[in-house]
Amino acid sequence: MDTTPPTGDAPRPLVRRAVAAADPRPGARRFAERLRRARQYAGYERQTALLVVKSGAAAVLAWYLAVALVGSAQPSYAPFTALLVVQSTVYRSLQQSLRYVVAVVFGVGAAGCAELFLGRGVAAFVVVIAIGLLVGRWRRLGPMGIQVPVAGVFAYTALAGARPVTLWSIVSMVLLGAATGLVVNLLLLPPMRYRTATDALRELATALHTLLGDIAGGLREGTPDADTARDWAGRARDMDNTAHRARHAIEHGAESITYNPRRLLHRRPLAGFGGYRVMVNSLHRSVDQLRGITTGLLYGLDDDGHAAGEEFLRAYGEFLSLVAAAAWYAGSAAEGHREDLAESLHAGYERYEELVRETVPGDVWPSMGALVADAARLLEELDRGRRHGAVGPT
Repeated sequence: MDTTPPTGDAPRPLVRRAVAAADPRPGARRFAERLRRARQYAGYERQTALLVVKSGAAAVLAWYLAVALVGSAQPSYAPFTALLVVQSTVYRSLQQSLRYVVAVVFGVGAAGCAELFLGRGVAAFVVVIAIGLLVGRWRRLGPMGIQVPVAGVFAYTALAGARPVTLWSIVSMVLLGAATGLVVNLLLLPPMRYRTATDALRELATALHTLLGDIAGGLREGTPDADTARDWAGRARDMDNTAHRARHAIEHGAESITYNPRRLLHRRPLAGFGGYRVMVNSLHRSVDQLRGITTGLLYGLDDDGHAAGEEFLRAYGEFLSLVAAAAWYAGSAAEGHREDLAESLHAGYERYEELVRETVPGDVWPSMGALVADAARLLEELDRGRRHGAVGPT
């Protein structure tokens, strides 16, 4: 298949707006396209669709149980709680349900105590709000802290209504909704995000590989200009965002297998995410070393234009091309490329020793020593990741 990008001119913005205006149902077409992707691929659209289905099923089931089986006077609390509890992972569902139940108990308790000791009036309502806002600041409640005053307001209103209800009826409906949401999320295909973590690790390694390759190619061609060096330094700084995204994806993957019943379906124990964490930390520290390299190249240009170090820069570019290969294999080490990573690192160490032997201090510009030190640390970080990280799932 031809992967060469098209060479034609991109459509002008006015043309795109005209095409969009001519389409009578662009929203419906985009929605149909997302449904097609959800059916065919295990990506974001399918995960969103599954979460919507689980949330709806949990809410309907909670409402039915509250009305048909329990006959509660406050059935709306059950589906509302179920909607809040159903999250993308079982761990988050359990965490949200516990936080919400505690928040509701505090809010309902504040309403009950205020009504008991102060009666029904402005003073009692002020006390409910004050207690709810203060307790809601408790760090362990997290984002559910705001539900403390909300639950207090609803409970106080229910107590003061034409048909007063017991506080236990509210709490029991919250417990019913939380239990329903948890059960539904447990039974309806809770995700296990090993692939998400692997893809994120590969994305970070590919970004590192690409920038190292570009720098290597530029140095082999000769002394880079200031604009090129500034571009390399900017790209190295931007890679921090890629590293943070990769770390977040790995932590989310580890969270997805916590309390997940699908683990019981595997005959052998699934590997954890410790190896992924080690590798992503190693790659992130490699990004730090690469940022030092690009800064050193830029400072060298500012100092003396690299006039005295062109031969060294070409040799340094050859070395960075080997490191670029190691970075690529580091992103795929969890999928069977550990030996390739070891071989590329071995070649990098050999070339580094040659580089040090060939470097004559009087023949290079002042920043060269920092470049050599950053190169050594870059190899060490990738080697640490090879030895202790990238342990993929069984």
